[in-house]
Amino acid sequence: MENDGGCSSERSLYEVLGVGATATQQEIRKAYHKLALRLHPDKNKDDQEAKEKFQQLQKVISILGDEEKRAVYDQTGSVDDADLSGDVVDNLRDFFNALYKKVTEEDIEEFEENYRGSESEKKDLIELYTKFKGKMSRLFCSMLCSDPKLDSHRFKDIIDEAIAAGEVKSTKAYKKWAKEISEIKPPTSPQKMRHKAKEGAETDLYALISQRRDSRKEKFDTMFSSLASRYGSSADTEPNEEEFEAAKRKVESRRVSSKKSRRNLALVASVFYQVICLTDLEADHMNPFETSICINRLVLPEFLLQGSLCLLFLLTWHWFFFLVSLPVTCYHAMLYNKRRHLIDVTEVFRGIDFEKKLRFTKLGFYISLFILVVFRLTLSVVYSLTEDDDLLHLF
Repeated sequence: MENDGGCSSERSLYEVLGVGATATQQEIRKAYHKLALRLHPDKNKDDQEAKEKFQQLQKVISILGDEEKRAVYDQTGSVDDADLSGDVVDNLRDFFNALYKKVTEEDIEEFEENYRGSESEKKDLIELYTKFKGKMSRLFCSMLCSDPKLDSHRFKDIIDEAIAAGEVKSTKAYKKWAKEISEIKPPTSPQKMRHKAKEGAETDLYALISQRRDSRKEKFDTMFSSLASRYGSSADTEPNEEEFEAAKRKVESRRVSSKKSRRNLALVASVFYQVICLTDLEADHMNPFETSICINRLVLPEFLLQGSLCLLFLLTWHWFFFLVSLPVTCYHAMLYNKRRHLIDVTEVFRGIDFEKKLRFTKLGFYISLFILVVFRLTLSVVYSLTEDDDLLHLF
């Protein structure tokens, strides 16, 4: 059967790639690369059907190339074209999670209540006793829902009955442990003690939180008293209007600078992630379809964030930062107007070198701008302690 990259309802995704259902990831990627080279639009420029088959091939590898999605596909069976381009692929993780019930704390407590004293517990106890040759310390580490302080006497009675019935043999380690347990008073009601232990843990936690809260309050009161004693002489004097406005401007300047630094840091993180995606694509760790989606989701938010940062520089009269950011803003606007801001999956291999160089350049620019903004924020904090703010106007 010839592989042409198409995907019909009568053919499985494995048949599309020409591999078996037990193929390894290496074999799947090898078959994918062969088809991708043959169906690439650059080699079939006038063939619209080849382009559609190439795009469909990206969707096939996005499923079989991912272990989790492939496992779900193996469970659900064949996937046709509508499924590949619809919600099934997008919601594979949700579907996979829906196959299993989420375990809650109530489920665990219910299981423990039904398990303790049951035949299953007795069977597990005997098996672990035989496995560890009567070494009870190791047995308690593997026994479900067990506590040495609460279950030792009960387990001793069960094992003694099994030894008397000839089901298991007594060992030297068990005899030593049984002798020590016999000298300890057994708990009156292990189940009630479990609830008391939980309540005691909650009480201890509440007491710890209260203690830390009181400690923080005491430290705050001490600090406040120290400040009052240090500046108490001028406590009754109120600042005049000019001093109040100056202090207000300083606080506002620091707040705006902090907002700029956060936006700049977000730009650095966004471009850095795009560089990682392109690097993984170049190293064949991702397929072009997934890489294009990951990068295109971040392009427009990056443009808007960088434009808003440039506008913020203008509104706050920071001419140096505004003039530095303006060329990048204009370049982004030009790309958007020409609809060249998104990566085309059919052209990604041809322009991968340019896209990487562009993002490395922007990454260097954003990092440099971030350093300058943080430097100015530091200056604003330092000079807010003095009356001289002249250096800040340079930025």
